[in-house]
Amino acid sequence: MKTANKIRLSLISLGCPKNLADLEAVVSQIKNAKLTSEKKAKIILLNTCGFLKIARDEVFENLKNLKNKRVIILGCLASHFTKEVLKKYPQIYAVVSSANYKNINAIVKKVAQNKRITAIKTEPKIFENPKGKTLLYSRPYAYIKIAEGCNNRCAYCLIPSLKGAFRSRKPEDIISEAKVLISKGIKEIILVAQDCGCYPNLPKLLKNLSRIPGDFWIRVLYIYPERITDELIKTIKNSPKICHYLDIPLQHGDPKILHSMRRQSNIAETLKKISKIRKIIPDIALRTSIITGFPGEDKKAFENLKKFIKKISFDHVGVFEYSREKGTPAYDFPNQISDKEKRRRKKILMLLQQKISLNKNKSLLGKTTKVLIENYDAKAGFYIARSQKFAPEIDGVIFVKSKVPLQKSSFITTKITKTLPYDLISETF
Repeated sequence: MKTANKIRLSLISLGCPKNLADLEAVVSQIKNAKLTSEKKAKIILLNTCGFLKIARDEVFENLKNLKNKRVIILGCLASHFTKEVLKKYPQIYAVVSSANYKNINAIVKKVAQNKRITAIKTEPKIFENPKGKTLLYSRPYAYIKIAEGCNNRCAYCLIPSLKGAFRSRKPEDIISEAKVLISKGIKEIILVAQDCGCYPNLPKLLKNLSRIPGDFWIRVLYIYPERITDELIKTIKNSPKICHYLDIPLQHGDPKILHSMRRQSNIAETLKKISKIRKIIPDIALRTSIITGFPGEDKKAFENLKKFIKKISFDHVGVFEYSREKGTPAYDFPNQISDKEKRRRKKILMLLQQKISLNKNKSLLGKTTKVLIENYDAKAGFYIARSQKFAPEIDGVIFVKSKVPLQKSSFITTKITKTLPYDLISETF
Protein backbone atom coordinates (compact mmCIF):
# COMPACT_ATOMS: atom_id res chain seq x y z
CA MET A 1 0.00 0.00 0.00
CA LYS A 2 1.31 3.45 -0.91
CA THR A 3 2.22 5.80 1.92
CA ALA A 4 -0.57 8.19 0.93
CA ASN A 5 -3.14 5.42 1.48
CA LYS A 6 -1.81 4.25 4.81
CA ILE A 7 -3.75 4.85 8.02
CA ARG A 8 -2.30 7.88 9.81
CA LEU A 9 -1.67 6.84 13.40
CA SER A 10 -0.30 8.67 16.44
CA LEU A 11 0.67 7.35 19.86
CA ILE A 12 0.29 8.72 23.38
CA SER A 13 1.85 6.50 26.01
CA LEU A 14 1.29 7.29 29.69
CA GLY A 15 2.68 5.55 32.74
CA CYS A 16 5.64 3.28 33.36
CA PRO A 17 8.12 1.33 31.19
CA LYS A 18 5.87 -1.75 31.40
CA ASN A 19 3.23 0.22 29.52
CA LEU A 20 5.77 1.31 26.92
CA ALA A 21 6.90 -2.31 26.42
CA ASP A 22 3.27 -3.26 25.76
CA LEU A 23 2.80 -0.44 23.25
CA GLU A 24 5.96 -1.36 21.33
CA ALA A 25 4.66 -4.92 21.02
CA VAL A 26 1.18 -3.72 19.97
CA VAL A 27 2.48 -1.31 17.31
CA SER A 28 4.54 -4.10 15.74
CA GLN A 29 1.26 -5.91 14.92
CA ILE A 30 -0.30 -3.00 13.02
CA LYS A 31 0.01 -3.16 9.23
CA ASN A 32 -0.61 -0.54 6.56
CA ALA A 33 -0.29 2.34 9.00
CA LYS A 34 2.03 5.32 9.21
CA LEU A 35 3.09 6.82 12.54
CA THR A 36 2.70 10.57 12.38
CA SER A 37 2.10 13.60 14.60
CA GLU A 38 -1.03 13.92 16.71
CA LYS A 39 -2.19 16.82 14.51
CA LYS A 40 -1.93 14.83 11.27
CA ALA A 41 -3.18 11.50 12.67
CA LYS A 42 -6.61 10.09 11.99
CA ILE A 43 -6.45 7.58 14.84
CA ILE A 44 -4.81 7.95 18.26
CA LEU A 45 -3.66 5.00 20.35
CA LEU A 46 -3.97 6.25 23.94
CA ASN A 47 -1.98 3.94 26.22
CA THR A 48 -3.43 4.57 29.67
CA CYS A 49 -2.15 4.31 33.25
CA GLY A 50 -4.64 3.77 36.07
CA PHE A 51 -2.36 3.21 39.05
CA LEU A 52 -3.02 6.56 40.75
CA LYS A 53 -5.72 9.22 40.53
CA ILE A 54 -3.24 11.70 39.07
CA ALA A 55 -2.52 9.20 36.28
CA ARG A 56 -6.22 8.62 35.59
CA ASP A 57 -6.78 12.39 35.49
CA GLU A 58 -4.05 12.62 32.86
CA VAL A 59 -5.90 10.07 30.72
CA PHE A 60 -9.08 12.15 30.71
CA GLU A 61 -7.19 15.40 30.14
CA ASN A 62 -5.77 13.81 26.99
CA LEU A 63 -9.21 12.62 25.94
CA LYS A 64 -10.57 16.18 26.21
CA ASN A 65 -7.85 17.33 23.83
CA LEU A 66 -8.71 14.59 21.31
CA LYS A 67 -12.32 15.54 20.57
CA ASN A 68 -11.84 15.47 16.82
CA LYS A 69 -9.91 12.19 16.69
CA ARG A 70 -10.79 8.51 16.77
CA VAL A 71 -9.26 7.18 19.96
CA ILE A 72 -8.36 3.58 20.76
CA ILE A 73 -7.84 3.00 24.48
CA LEU A 74 -5.09 0.61 25.60
CA GLY A 75 -3.26 0.03 28.88
CA CYS A 76 -4.05 -0.34 32.58
CA LEU A 77 -7.30 1.60 32.58
CA ALA A 78 -8.85 -0.21 29.59
CA SER A 79 -10.59 -2.86 31.68
CA HIS A 80 -12.27 -0.16 33.81
CA PHE A 81 -13.94 1.95 31.10
CA THR A 82 -17.72 1.98 31.67
CA LYS A 83 -20.61 2.61 29.29
CA GLU A 84 -21.09 5.98 30.98
CA VAL A 85 -17.50 6.98 30.19
CA LEU A 86 -17.85 5.85 26.56
CA LYS A 87 -21.02 7.91 26.23
CA LYS A 88 -19.31 10.98 27.69
CA TYR A 89 -16.36 10.65 25.30
CA PRO A 90 -17.73 9.74 21.85
CA GLN A 91 -14.21 10.12 20.43
CA ILE A 92 -13.46 6.68 21.93
CA TYR A 93 -13.94 4.18 19.12
CA ALA A 94 -12.46 1.10 20.82
CA VAL A 95 -11.29 -0.07 24.23
CA VAL A 96 -8.73 -2.83 23.95
CA SER A 97 -7.61 -4.79 26.99
CA SER A 98 -4.41 -6.82 26.89
CA ALA A 99 -6.48 -9.91 26.14
CA ASN A 100 -7.13 -8.40 22.71
CA TYR A 101 -3.76 -6.89 21.81
CA LYS A 102 -3.22 -9.70 19.32
CA ASN A 103 -6.27 -8.39 17.41
CA ILE A 104 -5.08 -4.78 17.24
CA ASN A 105 -4.48 -4.78 13.48
CA ALA A 106 -8.10 -5.72 12.72
CA ILE A 107 -9.35 -3.23 15.33
CA VAL A 108 -7.35 -0.34 13.83
CA LYS A 109 -8.62 -1.27 10.35
CA LYS A 110 -12.26 -1.18 11.50
CA VAL A 111 -11.81 2.13 13.32
CA ALA A 112 -10.26 3.56 10.14
CA GLN A 113 -13.50 2.54 8.42
CA ASN A 114 -15.41 4.59 11.03
CA LYS A 115 -16.63 1.50 12.90
CA ARG A 116 -16.80 1.31 16.69
CA ILE A 117 -15.62 -1.77 18.58
CA THR A 118 -17.43 -3.04 21.66
CA ALA A 119 -15.19 -2.80 24.72
CA ILE A 120 -13.90 -6.19 25.89
CA LYS A 121 -12.87 -6.06 29.54
CA THR A 122 -11.65 -9.63 30.05
CA GLU A 123 -8.04 -9.99 31.13
CA PRO A 124 -6.22 -13.12 29.89
CA LYS A 125 -5.25 -15.95 32.23
CA ILE A 126 -1.89 -16.34 30.50
CA PHE A 127 0.66 -13.85 29.24
CA GLU A 128 -0.49 -12.99 25.73
CA ASN A 129 1.84 -10.16 24.79
CA PRO A 130 2.10 -10.14 20.98
CA LYS A 131 5.37 -11.32 19.48
CA GLY A 132 7.27 -8.46 17.90
CA LYS A 133 8.76 -5.11 18.83
CA THR A 134 8.70 -1.69 17.20
CA LEU A 135 11.18 0.54 18.99
CA LEU A 136 9.51 3.91 19.45
CA TYR A 137 12.57 5.84 20.61
CA SER A 138 16.11 6.11 19.31
CA ARG A 139 18.10 5.15 22.38
CA PRO A 140 20.51 2.37 23.36
CA TYR A 141 18.23 0.60 25.83
CA ALA A 142 14.90 -1.21 25.60
CA TYR A 143 12.42 -2.74 28.02
CA ILE A 144 11.27 -6.36 27.87
CA LYS A 145 8.16 -7.24 29.85
CA ILE A 146 8.53 -10.70 31.37
CA ALA A 147 5.23 -10.97 33.25
CA GLU A 148 1.84 -9.36 33.74
CA GLY A 149 -0.38 -8.84 36.77
CA CYS A 150 0.39 -9.26 40.45
CA ASN A 151 -0.45 -11.67 43.28
CA ASN A 152 0.67 -9.27 46.01
CA ARG A 153 -2.29 -7.69 47.73
CA CYS A 154 -0.75 -4.53 49.12
CA ALA A 155 -3.38 -2.41 50.87
CA TYR A 156 -2.62 0.72 48.83
CA CYS A 157 -2.37 -0.77 45.35
CA LEU A 158 -4.91 -1.11 42.50
CA ILE A 159 -2.68 -3.19 40.20
CA PRO A 160 -4.24 -6.62 40.93
CA SER A 161 -7.72 -5.25 40.17
CA LEU A 162 -6.46 -3.47 37.04
CA LYS A 163 -4.14 -6.12 35.63
CA GLY A 164 -5.27 -9.38 37.19
CA ALA A 165 -3.25 -12.18 38.75
CA PHE A 166 0.45 -12.75 38.04
CA ARG A 167 1.19 -14.63 34.82
CA SER A 168 4.63 -15.07 33.32
CA ARG A 169 5.81 -14.95 29.74
CA LYS A 170 7.43 -17.92 28.04
CA PRO A 171 11.23 -17.77 28.45
CA GLU A 172 11.80 -18.61 24.78
CA ASP A 173 9.72 -15.56 23.75
CA ILE A 174 11.74 -13.31 26.07
CA ILE A 175 15.04 -14.63 24.72
CA SER A 176 13.82 -14.30 21.13
CA GLU A 177 12.84 -10.66 21.72
CA ALA A 178 16.19 -9.94 23.36
CA LYS A 179 18.06 -11.39 20.36
CA VAL A 180 16.09 -9.18 17.97
CA LEU A 181 16.78 -6.08 20.08
CA ILE A 182 20.50 -6.83 20.31
CA SER A 183 20.63 -7.37 16.54
CA LYS A 184 19.14 -3.86 16.18
CA GLY A 185 21.96 -2.35 18.23
CA ILE A 186 20.34 -2.22 21.67
CA LYS A 187 23.05 -2.24 24.34
CA GLU A 188 20.95 -2.58 27.48
CA ILE A 189 18.07 -5.00 27.97
CA ILE A 190 15.86 -4.07 30.94
CA LEU A 191 13.52 -6.73 32.34
CA VAL A 192 10.32 -5.36 33.86
CA ALA A 193 7.21 -6.73 35.59
CA GLN A 194 5.21 -5.81 38.67
CA ASP A 195 7.56 -8.10 40.59
CA CYS A 196 10.30 -9.74 38.52
CA GLY A 197 11.13 -11.92 41.52
CA CYS A 198 7.92 -13.87 40.93
CA TYR A 199 9.17 -15.03 37.53
CA PRO A 200 9.66 -18.84 37.61
CA ASN A 201 13.39 -19.56 37.78
CA LEU A 202 14.55 -16.01 37.14
CA PRO A 203 18.23 -16.99 37.56
CA LYS A 204 17.91 -19.49 34.69
CA LEU A 205 16.34 -16.85 32.46
CA LEU A 206 19.17 -14.44 33.26
CA LYS A 207 21.81 -17.08 32.54
CA ASN A 208 20.23 -17.86 29.16
CA LEU A 209 20.02 -14.17 28.27
CA SER A 210 23.68 -13.79 29.23
CA ARG A 211 24.62 -16.47 26.70
CA ILE A 212 23.35 -14.39 23.77
CA PRO A 213 26.43 -13.23 21.80
CA GLY A 214 27.28 -9.53 21.89
CA ASP A 215 28.43 -6.72 24.16
CA PHE A 216 25.37 -5.61 26.12
CA TRP A 217 24.00 -5.19 29.64
CA ILE A 218 21.04 -6.89 31.30
CA ARG A 219 19.24 -4.99 34.04
CA VAL A 220 16.43 -6.30 36.26
CA LEU A 221 13.93 -3.92 37.85
CA TYR A 222 11.48 -4.46 40.72
CA ILE A 223 12.32 -7.48 42.88
CA TYR A 224 10.77 -7.73 46.33
CA PRO A 225 13.37 -8.52 49.02
CA GLU A 226 11.85 -11.84 50.08
CA ARG A 227 12.27 -13.14 46.52
CA ILE A 228 15.98 -12.34 46.19
CA THR A 229 17.47 -15.82 46.52
CA ASP A 230 21.09 -16.87 47.00
CA GLU A 231 21.04 -18.28 43.48
CA LEU A 232 19.87 -14.96 42.06
CA ILE A 233 22.60 -13.06 43.91
CA LYS A 234 25.27 -15.47 42.62
CA THR A 235 23.87 -15.26 39.08
CA ILE A 236 24.15 -11.47 39.10
CA LYS A 237 27.67 -11.67 40.52
CA ASN A 238 28.95 -14.28 38.06
CA SER A 239 27.76 -12.80 34.77
CA PRO A 240 29.67 -9.78 33.41
CA LYS A 241 26.58 -8.86 31.36
CA ILE A 242 24.16 -8.54 34.29
CA CYS A 243 24.25 -5.08 35.87
CA HIS A 244 25.32 -4.99 39.49
CA TYR A 245 22.09 -3.20 40.31
CA LEU A 246 18.88 -4.13 42.11
CA ASP A 247 15.64 -2.19 42.47
CA ILE A 248 14.09 -3.48 45.71
CA PRO A 249 10.72 -1.83 46.53
CA LEU A 250 10.61 -1.65 50.35
CA GLN A 251 7.91 1.04 50.80
CA HIS A 252 8.50 1.67 54.51
CA GLY A 253 10.77 1.15 57.50
CA ASP A 254 8.29 0.85 60.35
CA PRO A 255 7.01 -2.68 61.23
CA LYS A 256 3.47 -1.58 62.07
CA ILE A 257 3.08 0.44 58.86
CA LEU A 258 4.46 -2.44 56.78
CA HIS A 259 1.94 -4.77 58.43
CA SER A 260 -0.84 -2.27 57.73
CA MET A 261 0.32 -2.02 54.13
CA ARG A 262 0.02 -5.83 53.93
CA ARG A 263 3.60 -6.11 52.86
CA GLN A 264 5.33 -9.47 53.34
CA SER A 265 8.70 -7.90 54.13
CA ASN A 266 10.24 -8.27 57.57
CA ILE A 267 12.62 -5.41 58.40
CA ALA A 268 15.18 -7.54 60.22
CA GLU A 269 15.22 -10.12 57.40
CA THR A 270 15.41 -7.37 54.79
CA LEU A 271 18.46 -5.84 56.47
CA LYS A 272 20.12 -9.28 56.60
CA LYS A 273 19.35 -9.79 52.90
CA ILE A 274 20.83 -6.41 51.97
CA SER A 275 23.93 -7.15 54.03
CA LYS A 276 24.34 -10.49 52.24
CA ILE A 277 23.92 -8.88 48.80
CA ARG A 278 26.56 -6.26 49.58
CA LYS A 279 28.96 -8.87 50.95
CA ILE A 280 28.73 -11.03 47.82
CA ILE A 281 28.56 -8.10 45.34
CA PRO A 282 30.44 -5.20 47.00
CA ASP A 283 29.97 -2.79 44.08
CA ILE A 284 26.23 -3.34 43.69
CA ALA A 285 23.99 -0.27 43.39
CA LEU A 286 20.70 -0.52 45.27
CA ARG A 287 17.50 1.40 44.68
CA THR A 288 14.22 1.42 46.57
CA SER A 289 10.88 3.21 46.65
CA ILE A 290 9.31 4.61 49.81
CA ILE A 291 5.73 5.70 50.54
CA THR A 292 5.24 8.36 53.17
CA GLY A 293 1.98 9.61 54.64
CA PHE A 294 0.32 6.17 54.75
CA PRO A 295 -2.69 6.09 57.13
CA GLY A 296 -1.50 5.69 60.70
CA GLU A 297 2.03 6.94 60.02
CA ASP A 298 2.43 8.79 63.31
CA LYS A 299 5.56 10.63 64.47
CA LYS A 300 7.15 7.44 65.78
CA ALA A 301 6.55 5.59 62.50
CA PHE A 302 7.98 8.48 60.50
CA GLU A 303 11.06 8.61 62.75
CA ASN A 304 11.51 4.88 62.23
CA LEU A 305 11.29 5.44 58.48
CA LYS A 306 14.02 8.11 58.61
CA LYS A 307 16.26 5.84 60.69
CA PHE A 308 15.64 3.00 58.22
CA ILE A 309 16.63 5.13 55.23
CA LYS A 310 19.84 6.11 57.01
CA LYS A 311 20.57 2.51 57.94
CA ILE A 312 20.02 0.92 54.53
CA SER A 313 21.95 3.75 52.84
CA PHE A 314 20.76 2.95 49.33
CA ASP A 315 22.28 4.60 46.25
CA HIS A 316 18.88 5.71 45.00
CA VAL A 317 15.55 6.24 46.77
CA GLY A 318 12.30 7.33 45.18
CA VAL A 319 9.93 8.90 47.71
CA PHE A 320 6.20 9.03 46.97
CA GLU A 321 3.31 10.55 48.88
CA TYR A 322 0.61 8.01 49.72
CA SER A 323 -2.28 8.31 47.28
CA ARG A 324 -5.72 7.39 48.63
CA GLU A 325 -7.27 5.20 45.94
CA LYS A 326 -10.88 4.03 45.90
CA GLY A 327 -11.07 0.26 45.60
CA THR A 328 -8.06 -0.37 47.83
CA PRO A 329 -8.34 -1.51 51.47
CA ALA A 330 -6.26 1.46 52.66
CA TYR A 331 -8.87 3.90 51.31
CA ASP A 332 -11.05 3.21 54.36
CA PHE A 333 -8.25 3.07 56.93
CA PRO A 334 -8.51 5.49 59.85
CA ASN A 335 -5.93 8.17 60.66
CA GLN A 336 -5.49 9.48 57.11
CA ILE A 337 -2.67 12.03 56.74
CA SER A 338 -3.25 15.47 55.22
CA ASP A 339 -1.78 16.25 51.79
CA LYS A 340 0.20 19.13 53.30
CA GLU A 341 1.82 16.82 55.84
CA LYS A 342 2.58 14.19 53.18
CA ARG A 343 4.41 16.82 51.12
CA ARG A 344 6.36 17.98 54.17
CA ARG A 345 7.45 14.45 55.02
CA LYS A 346 8.42 13.71 51.43
CA LYS A 347 10.64 16.79 51.36
CA ILE A 348 12.38 15.73 54.59
CA LEU A 349 13.07 12.25 53.23
CA MET A 350 14.32 13.55 49.87
CA LEU A 351 16.78 15.92 51.59
CA LEU A 352 17.95 13.04 53.78
CA GLN A 353 18.51 10.81 50.76
CA GLN A 354 20.24 13.60 48.87
CA LYS A 355 23.02 13.64 51.47
CA ILE A 356 23.33 9.84 51.30
CA SER A 357 23.45 9.89 47.49
CA LEU A 358 26.12 12.60 47.48
CA ASN A 359 28.32 10.62 49.88
CA LYS A 360 27.85 7.52 47.75
CA ASN A 361 28.87 9.46 44.65
CA LYS A 362 31.89 11.00 46.41
CA SER A 363 33.27 7.50 47.00
CA LEU A 364 33.58 7.15 43.21
CA LEU A 365 35.77 10.25 42.75
CA GLY A 366 38.94 9.42 40.81
CA LYS A 367 37.74 5.93 39.87
CA THR A 368 37.27 4.61 36.36
CA THR A 369 34.05 3.02 35.19
CA LYS A 370 32.49 1.55 32.07
CA VAL A 371 29.66 3.69 30.71
CA LEU A 372 27.11 3.55 27.92
CA ILE A 373 27.01 6.70 25.77
CA GLU A 374 23.39 7.78 25.23
CA ASN A 375 23.49 11.25 23.75
CA TYR A 376 25.44 14.45 23.20
CA ASP A 377 24.59 17.89 24.53
CA ALA A 378 26.21 20.22 21.99
CA LYS A 379 25.38 23.35 23.98
CA ALA A 380 27.01 22.09 27.18
CA GLY A 381 29.76 20.16 25.39
CA PHE A 382 29.06 16.95 27.33
CA TYR A 383 28.20 13.43 26.33
CA ILE A 384 25.41 11.95 28.46
CA ALA A 385 26.08 8.44 29.68
CA ARG A 386 25.22 5.91 32.38
CA SER A 387 27.16 3.29 34.27
CA GLN A 388 25.62 0.14 35.76
CA LYS A 389 24.91 2.26 38.84
CA PHE A 390 22.19 4.25 37.06
CA ALA A 391 18.97 2.90 35.53
CA PRO A 392 17.56 5.04 32.72
CA GLU A 393 14.83 7.60 33.38
CA ILE A 394 14.79 7.13 37.17
CA ASP A 395 18.39 7.56 38.35
CA GLY A 396 21.18 10.02 37.59
CA VAL A 397 23.56 10.23 34.63
CA ILE A 398 27.26 10.68 33.99
CA PHE A 399 28.32 13.75 32.01
CA VAL A 400 31.40 12.84 29.96
CA LYS A 401 33.99 15.32 28.69
CA SER A 402 35.94 14.04 25.71
CA LYS A 403 38.48 15.61 23.37
CA VAL A 404 37.64 13.06 20.68
CA PRO A 405 34.18 12.27 19.25
CA LEU A 406 32.35 9.42 20.94
CA GLN A 407 29.81 7.16 19.29
CA LYS A 408 26.25 6.96 20.60
CA SER A 409 25.28 3.50 21.89
CA SER A 410 28.90 2.57 22.55
CA PHE A 411 30.66 1.49 25.72
CA ILE A 412 33.73 3.42 26.88
CA THR A 413 35.80 3.69 30.05
CA THR A 414 35.83 7.07 31.76
CA LYS A 415 37.28 8.61 34.94
CA ILE A 416 35.06 10.33 37.52
CA THR A 417 36.34 13.88 38.10
CA LYS A 418 33.45 15.55 39.96
CA THR A 419 30.47 14.43 41.99
CA LEU A 420 27.00 15.92 42.40
CA PRO A 421 24.11 14.73 44.62
CA TYR A 422 22.58 12.61 41.86
CA ASP A 423 24.91 12.85 38.84
CA LEU A 424 28.61 12.44 38.07
CA ILE A 425 31.06 14.26 35.79
CA SER A 426 33.88 12.40 34.10
CA GLU A 427 36.61 12.62 31.47
CA THR A 428 37.85 10.15 28.88
CA PHE A 429 41.52 9.25 28.89
